Amino acid sequence: MTALQSDREAQGRGDTAGRARVWKPFAALGLALALVMSAVPAVAQADEVDLTPGPTIIKDADSPTGYTGHFVYYNPTATSVRFVADILMRNWADQTDTKVYQPSEYKPGLMRGAGAYDVQMTNAGNGYWVTDVPLAAGVNQYWFYVDNNTSLWVTDPANPPLYAPDGLTGTARRAFNAVYVPYDAEKQNYAPLAARVIENPRPDSPKGTWSYVPIQIGTTTRTLGVYLPPGYDPDREEPYKTIYLQHGSGQDQSDWLTIGSVPIIMDNLLQDGATEPAVVVTTNSNYMGASPYNNLTNIIVPFVESHYNVSTDRMERAFAGLSLGASMTTNIINNNPLRFGYYGVWSFRASINPNTVNLKQAYIHIGCGIWDNLNLCAPQSQLNGLVGKANFKNTVVAGGHDFNAWPQLFTVFARDYVWQRGAFVNAAPAFSESGETQAVDENRSLMFGVEATDPDGDAVAYSASGLPAGASFDPATQQFTWHPDYTQAGEYTVTFTASDGDRPYSLSSTKTVTISVRDVTVAEQLSGLKAAIAALGVNGGVKNALTVKVDQAAKLLADGLTADAVGLLSTDFAGQVASLLAEGKLTAEEAAALTVAAQEAVQNITS
Repeated sequence: MTALQSDREAQGRGDTAGRARVWKPFAALGLALALVMSAVPAVAQADEVDLTPGPTIIKDADSPTGYTGHFVYYNPTATSVRFVADILMRNWADQTDTKVYQPSEYKPGLMRGAGAYDVQMTNAGNGYWVTDVPLAAGVNQYWFYVDNNTSLWVTDPANPPLYAPDGLTGTARRAFNAVYVPYDAEKQNYAPLAARVIENPRPDSPKGTWSYVPIQIGTTTRTLGVYLPPGYDPDREEPYKTIYLQHGSGQDQSDWLTIGSVPIIMDNLLQDGATEPAVVVTTNSNYMGASPYNNLTNIIVPFVESHYNVSTDRMERAFAGLSLGASMTTNIINNNPLRFGYYGVWSFRASINPNTVNLKQAYIHIGCGIWDNLNLCAPQSQLNGLVGKANFKNTVVAGGHDFNAWPQLFTVFARDYVWQRGAFVNAAPAFSESGETQAVDENRSLMFGVEATDPDGDAVAYSASGLPAGASFDPATQQFTWHPDYTQAGEYTVTFTASDGDRPYSLSSTKTVTISVRDVTVAEQLSGLKAAIAALGVNGGVKNALTVKVDQAAKLLADGLTADAVGLLSTDFAGQVASLLAEGKLTAEEAAALTVAAQEAVQNITS
C-alpha cells in the first residue's frame, strides 16, 4: 500500500525531541502528500518505527481491523499521559447486542460510537509516551490527558488541527485530533464501515482550499471558515451554491473543517460526481446574535454573497448544524423557513413547529447517531407530526453524540439531499388494504401474506405484534403461518407494521387482521372421519394404517371391535363409529392396522 505521511513538520522537537531509539517493532515508510490544511499520518508496512512524535497507521496482520495506530506523544515534564479516543464500538449489524466492544475486539458489524477509549500511555523514556491500538476505517478522533487533568483536552503537538484564531482555547477547547485509517476489505469486511473512507484524503483527488476569513461583527473582527471547491472560479458564469454549517456546544467554526472532515468529504464527493460544487461556510455561534440570529441574515450571508461568486437564490443556500447548531437551525426554520432552501437538523430532538408558515417551502434533513447518549434523536411522534406538513427525510447512522455520527450525516446530506427537492418527498409505506378478516377451523393450517409499497421507493421492513400462541410471521417473506389446535377457538387480532427502513425513527403504517378460529364439534369431526373411511380404498392382504381420534371415555378399539380368522371386521364397526357422535373435545389418538379382503372390507365399512 502507498504510504502516507503528514506534510506538516512535527512540532516540539529540540535536541531532546528529535528522533529517538527504536521502542517497538514497527517501521514508518513515508511518502509526502501535500494537503491543504490537513495532516495525514503515515501508513507503514515494515517492522520498525522510531519514536517520531505523532500518529502512524501501520498495516498490521495481527490487528483485528488490519491496521494499528501507533501514537507517540512528547512531553518531558509529564508524569503520566492518557490516550483518549472516541473509538469504543457497538454492534450496528445486530442491535439486540448491547455490549460495548473494545478496539481489540473488532469483528465485522461493529461501528464506532460507544464512547471514549481511555488508556495510560507507556513511558518510553526521555519524555516519550507511546501506545498502540487497532483502528477501523474513516476519521478517528483522539486527544491526551496529561497528569490526569481531564478538564484539559490536550492537542497532539505533532498533529495539530488548524484552529480558528478567534476560536476556543484552554479548558473550553475540546481537542479533536484527526487520524485517517484505510479500509481492509478482508478484515473489516462491512459495507457501512467501508463507506467511511469518504472521510479520508485521497492522493489523487483534486483539492479544494479552506481558510479562516476575517469578518467584522459590530466592532469586533471575527472569522468565518470558508471552503472553496477545487477549481473555484470567481468569474464562473453560474454562481456557486453555499452550505452554512453550525457547530455544537464546546466547539467553534474549526471543528467541521478539521475533525468533521468536511473539506475532504467535499473533495471526494466532487471527484465521484456525487454532489455539486459549493462554497461551504462555517460560523461561530457566539457572534450569531440571539434567535432569530439577525447577524446571520444581515451581516454574514451578505458578506459571503458579496465576496464570493455565490448565488443569492435561497434555494441555492443551505444551513445545517449539529446539537446546539441543530437547535439554532430549528429556530431559524420556526422563525422563517424561507431564509434558506435546505436545512440539516442533526443530533437534536427536532422541535420543528408543523404549523410554521411556509414550512412546506423548505426541505429538511433530520438525523442522529443511533447511540446518542444525550437521547437527542428525533422521536417518532415528532416525525409523524411533520408528515404532510413538511418536506423532510430522517437518517439514523452508526454513532453517538460525536464526530463518528456527524461526518456521516454531512456526507448523506451533501450526497443525497441538498439541491434535490425530489429526495425529500416522504410518505409512510401503504398496505394494499387497511384491514381484513381471515377464518380457519380448529386443527387446520392458515397461511397468508401482507404487502406494502413505499411511495418514495424506500426499502420496506415488516414486523408483527399480537401473534397467537404457535403462530409465526416471517419478515423476509411477509408470510403469516398458524395451525390452531382444538383449544384455540375464538377471535384474534394481529397488527402488521411496515416501516420505510429497518432502523428506528422511520415512518410506518399498520394493518390489522382479525383471525376467526371456528370451534369444530366432535360430531363434525367424526362425520368427516366416517366419510373418509367409507371412501378409503384398500387392497386385499395390504396393511393400511387407520388413525381414529376418539374421546378418552369411549375409545373405538376398546368397544368390542373384532375380526374373524380371515381378517374381516365385525359388522358392528359402522355402528361403533356412529355411536361416538357426541359433543366434546377429541383428546386421544389410536392407530389400528387393518388386514382385510378388499370386497368384504368395503362392504363392512359401508353397511
